Amino acid sequence: MMLSEIEKKGLWLEERRTCITGTDVACILGLSKFGGPMSVWLDKKGQLEHQDNAAMMAGRLFERPILEAYSEINQVPIAFADHWTLHKVPGFNLLGASLDARWTSGDLRPVDAKNIRKRSADYGEDGSDIIPIYYQTQLAVQMMACETPYADLAVCFGGQDFVRFTTERDLDVEAAIKDKVESWWTKYIIGNEMPEADASDSCSDYIREKFRKAEIGLIKEPTTELLEWVNVRKEAAEAEKEAEKVKTEAENKIKLFLGDAESVPGVLTWKNNKDSVKTDWESVAKEFREMAIYNDAVRTYTKTKTGARVLRIK
Repeated sequence: MMLSEIEKKGLWLEERRTCITGTDVACILGLSKFGGPMSVWLDKKGQLEHQDNAAMMAGRLFERPILEAYSEINQVPIAFADHWTLHKVPGFNLLGASLDARWTSGDLRPVDAKNIRKRSADYGEDGSDIIPIYYQTQLAVQMMACETPYADLAVCFGGQDFVRFTTERDLDVEAAIKDKVESWWTKYIIGNEMPEADASDSCSDYIREKFRKAEIGLIKEPTTELLEWVNVRKEAAEAEKEAEKVKTEAENKIKLFLGDAESVPGVLTWKNNKDSVKTDWESVAKEFREMAIYNDAVRTYTKTKTGARVLRIK
């Protein structure tokens, strides 16, 4: 029986929960900008809802053309991988990787495609192995799963600059990853211990949903650790204010320089968004306030909503 794409994805997500994936490794090591240990824990516990954001959708849409360009530019034949197949690391089932493509000749290395808006200092020259650490760990797991000496990262910067990076297998790095994965899985998944809170969106969403409404009258006494984190937040808030001031000053100087001009080609733009139409619903309501139908509608569509919990530091 042929499975639909939705069914395949569901089975793939279930299997992912049985191991640590290449993208998870950087998260549990605290090296990823896409998540942290808490987001991985929530995922493995089935408490993380998988929803694609705009960046993820764009990544999937451009993946095949990026790989096709990689193959043509480098004159390397490749085979596209099945998105919904998880490749476990031989002899170490706690690690797995999903692939984008592989060479069909030579060392059969995996090739991972990335659509990156802007090239940063984290990337080296074309052909080098200098890439962000969270991609390095991802490729390390792919090389383990495929048992290949190399893996390539095919990147498209800014929609037009196609660059190839090559990483080499490192057995010492692999051993360190396996040790960390095994200890993390034993402590947090088998032992059911919750990781410390981190800055990931998943962690914030989990806390907001789990503790949506405060219990009136319930208080807690402060601890030394709590007071330390209160001070950390205060210092971060002050630094944020200062950074915002610097940002605003820089923006004002840029805008003053531009004046009526709409852009500095290749550097920045300052254009008007499309005009919008806004209805003054308050005034409309005033016009109909004395009508019985208005009052009936208000009663019908007025609902009580739990107020958001707001953290205020005194």
